[in-house]
Amino acid sequence: MGATLATGDRSRGAVEAVRVNHQRLLALQAVGALLLLVVAVQLVRLQLYGEVPALAASRNAPQAAVSGEFVRSIPVEPLRGLITDRRGAILAYNVATFSLALVPGDLPTDPAERLVAIRSIERIGLVPRSVIEETLAQPLAEIDPLAPLTLREGFDREEAIALRAALADVPAARVRTAPRRVYGGGDLLAHMIGYVGPITAEQAEAYLDAGYRLDALVGRAGVELSYESELRGEDGERLVIADPVGRELRSLGADPAHGGVDLVLSIDSELQRAATAALAKGIEQGIDYAVNVENRDPEELARSGAAVLLDVRSGELLALATYPSYDVGAFAWHNRGEDIAALLNDPTRPLVHRAYMEAPAPGSIFKPFVGAAALQEGVATPTTQIFSSGTLEIQSIYDPEVVYTFRDWAPHGLLDFYTGLTRSSDVYYYYLAGGYDQDGEVFEGLGVERVAAYARAFGFGAPTGLDLPGESSGLVPDEAWKEEVIGEPWVLGDSYNMGIGQGFLEVTPLQMAVATAALANGGDLLVPRVASAMRTLDGMAPIERQVAGVVPVDARHLEVVREALRRAADTGGTAWRGEPLDVEIGGKTGTAEFGRTNAEGLLASHGWYIGFAPYDDPEVAIVVYLEYGVGATHAGPVAKEILTAYFNIDISPEDEWYGTPAATVGRAQP
Repeated sequence: MGATLATGDRSRGAVEAVRVNHQRLLALQAVGALLLLVVAVQLVRLQLYGEVPALAASRNAPQAAVSGEFVRSIPVEPLRGLITDRRGAILAYNVATFSLALVPGDLPTDPAERLVAIRSIERIGLVPRSVIEETLAQPLAEIDPLAPLTLREGFDREEAIALRAALADVPAARVRTAPRRVYGGGDLLAHMIGYVGPITAEQAEAYLDAGYRLDALVGRAGVELSYESELRGEDGERLVIADPVGRELRSLGADPAHGGVDLVLSIDSELQRAATAALAKGIEQGIDYAVNVENRDPEELARSGAAVLLDVRSGELLALATYPSYDVGAFAWHNRGEDIAALLNDPTRPLVHRAYMEAPAPGSIFKPFVGAAALQEGVATPTTQIFSSGTLEIQSIYDPEVVYTFRDWAPHGLLDFYTGLTRSSDVYYYYLAGGYDQDGEVFEGLGVERVAAYARAFGFGAPTGLDLPGESSGLVPDEAWKEEVIGEPWVLGDSYNMGIGQGFLEVTPLQMAVATAALANGGDLLVPRVASAMRTLDGMAPIERQVAGVVPVDARHLEVVREALRRAADTGGTAWRGEPLDVEIGGKTGTAEFGRTNAEGLLASHGWYIGFAPYDDPEVAIVVYLEYGVGATHAGPVAKEILTAYFNIDISPEDEWYGTPAATVGRAQP
């Protein structure tokens, strides 16, 4: 990046030299009034790369003494900012190339002459007639006939010189400098980095209003889209005198382009690689379980999942893994469709980032938040005892002869708040969420409205504010939602299901990471982000920590929940497989039923794990989601591998330019 900045400095110096060159100023003054008039009259054309015929200039200005010469505005493309990971590894950069473009408005209007021009372009053997006609048929050709439409890119300087010579008699053909965006990392960070591409017809009006040229390349996904205005920079412009076929004769002056800022991600590539590898291993083990234990058809099973590692202090995402992924190179803007079509039609949906674009049922990892609500509302205390025989039977409110049975995964016996969460008793959370009123025993539960209210307070049911496009809101159901969407009243069984993270409830792994971070950090609901800082000519500008809100749960109640999660992660608890060696954590597993039953009548299950570490002074929250699997058996070991990598990889910046100074990320300070 240093070389890029130096180049920008030299460009500014050159422009300043031009501005103070008295001879050039005197020459410009000779035609100044006329040029201002021409520019004013042809403003739109200048903005859209128009070539403004200098008819009067041939009589009044020495620069345009030959009839047919005209003033031409040539855009100067800004260099797009680099994208790096938190340690400075370059993930997106620019390569200088040339492109061949076509200006529809400069083609002859006479059909025969137009065909001759098109054949001249076709004759060079680089662009088929079909591509030329397809380009001319784009809606942008109608919206702005004077915007160059790229036919092909990737030419070097020698090829560009040869092209200019071969197409000298075709004014509509332009050979232009075109920095090409190059991405590193393959499929490791594809969703987060994103890609650039041409402006579409649907986007044209908005980008025109924002001052863009319609032939500009813009961010289409990932941070390339989210931080488009920062990465893009500002266009420059050169005014030149051109001959009748558009060849540059001499310069009238220039306004330099200003390159975009560099974007530093919070993601650590090495940690991301470790998380992705652990996730892939867990997915395969979950699939193996579904096939060999649950007797499911392997052809029907999706090998997919996600893992999130979030700094609970800053909101920075240190790893955001998804499986499957895709090579971002497939979306290089000049790719004309085959690779893209294959991705769009891929049944494994690699374009969907499972951490924030998909919202499955959470299962038992939702219980800590129900527990926090119950403590805050006085429904439960740390010593509240509930007996689980393995089932809970409820009479129908319509017919006492009808009895509904709600099952626990095991008969746990007498439980208090700590053991209820440590053993992940479903019956305990049926009581907390829905209550119980049978045979003289009355326990007042939270009820759906309070469960829903606290779920929303922890960030469920709405986007987290992630700085990436395409985030799912998930779903927090309530009585009104069920009545409106399903047309049925809410019943007690719905509250029971919601209390254990089943039923209609849907959450993204990222929402779960933000909520887990709030448990760990004392209640701050952080806005997660993948961008850590922006690097400009003036130095590093960290992106500040953002807090969306504070959860309405007292610190003493959050401490009870954290202690229960610590016990769950100890040997003997359901979450012990997620604890790395020598690091005490808080953790919780989840196994959420979904989909169709197998031959034995059993539903498939998602495998989940949530946790935070270290327990005494939390640094990170972790979430693992496997589309198929069991939380304790399959998701827990994935979390353990990722946490082990985190505590063994030095993710601190390699120099002071990288990372976020506002939060020393990576290690707790001694």
